Amino acid sequence: MLDLPICITDIETTGGSSRRDGITEIAIIKVHGGKIIDEYTSLVNPGQSIPEFITAITGISNATVADAPYFAEIAADVSRFYEGCYFMAHNVLFDFSFIKRQLELLGYSFKPRILCSVKLSRALHPGVKGHSLQKIIERHNIQTSNRHRAYDDALAVHDFMRLMASERGEESVIAALQRQLKLKSLPANFDESYLEGIANTPGVYIFKDQSGTPVYIGKSVALRNRILSHFNQSTKLDKEMRISQSTHSLDVIRTDSEIEALLLESKLIKEKLPVYNRMLRKKNTRVVLTRTKDPSGYHTVAVVERNLQELDDVLDVYGIFDTHAAVKKHLLAIRDEMKLCSKLLNLEKSTKACFSYQLGKCSGACIGKESPELYNLRFEQAFQKTKVQDWKYTTPVILKISESKGLLIDRWVIKGKIDFTDQDLTIDRYESSFDLDEYNILKKYLTSSASIIPYDILSPGMKAAVS
Repeated sequence: MLDLPICITDIETTGGSSRRDGITEIAIIKVHGGKIIDEYTSLVNPGQSIPEFITAITGISNATVADAPYFAEIAADVSRFYEGCYFMAHNVLFDFSFIKRQLELLGYSFKPRILCSVKLSRALHPGVKGHSLQKIIERHNIQTSNRHRAYDDALAVHDFMRLMASERGEESVIAALQRQLKLKSLPANFDESYLEGIANTPGVYIFKDQSGTPVYIGKSVALRNRILSHFNQSTKLDKEMRISQSTHSLDVIRTDSEIEALLLESKLIKEKLPVYNRMLRKKNTRVVLTRTKDPSGYHTVAVVERNLQELDDVLDVYGIFDTHAAVKKHLLAIRDEMKLCSKLLNLEKSTKACFSYQLGKCSGACIGKESPELYNLRFEQAFQKTKVQDWKYTTPVILKISESKGLLIDRWVIKGKIDFTDQDLTIDRYESSFDLDEYNILKKYLTSSASIIPYDILSPGMKAAVS
């Protein structure tokens, strides 16, 4: 049907990760001119235990593969079998990622062009829902006796191809496959039409599953390249594979600048809680370390669990952590590095000198031998990396983020978005509170950007609108 033979492939595995799991069975049916010209099939010892739920699905157990060859023993035959052929499978990126990784670990270069029978089914039946192999078998009444075994599943794909050539004509099948070759890395269930009109501009993208639920939200200054990079990496990285397998559709929100994309990404992840954005899905309640003073004027600390949105004065926050254990580890580290007092850090309770003083690791603030001024100076230096930075402005400021937009910010909290021209200014006010991710984004721009408009230089009319 094409210029090269097609190797229709199916594998059974111990799990879904090509980096952690192994192959238990492989079948390859080589087709050219619409006819089967060669076949290869073998059980494979994965070198690891097969989970019971996998055995329940495939019927392949540890005993089944006990005497089977390891993949290294058949790698040369497998590699040769694919030479000068296309690689085809149902949901091809899964099978391809396993075989590619196994071969490359053994030193083989494996770079066949790939084809996907899921994409073929979607292209030839665009109005039909469900393109799993089981759905295709049922829809087209394909006869198979041993589902979830490699050879029978590969043969079902071959029978589907043959049926489509008969019903739709070889030309239609060839055209659909040739189109795939131009867009080889797109997920099986993702239509390339979603990429139409997306340029390399700043913005946020939202990958959605079959039900329209967001599974991953990202941002970039070059949207198209970043979106495609997820798919290009899907055969190398487990997370990208899971994202690709889950993605059925895409939403894009363009922005005028990188900072808008960063802030919007952070906001949407917290609102929609996509399953693959674990880093930014953290709950608002965190372990907060605040600075206080004892009766003698020495800086000390208090450790409390707080909702970050309810912090009264973020400038007294000297650290935000996920756990109490992380706080203690940090306090112990800076105590030793900066010769701080265990008692003043609330690491030790005693009416006498702290134990560190007895070891010569504390300068004696706990018994008044070091002045509050000297101790507090060292205390401030110790917390420079974790404390919320001082607000160096006496008023709110406007951070210009595009030619016509700015953000009104006060003490690291975004109070609103401003649209301005030479003649007019309007403000969309936010009921906002301190957000750690927004703080980390703003910190970069407010300390390095030349696009800060001080409140004091605004015209009286602008001040009135802002205030």
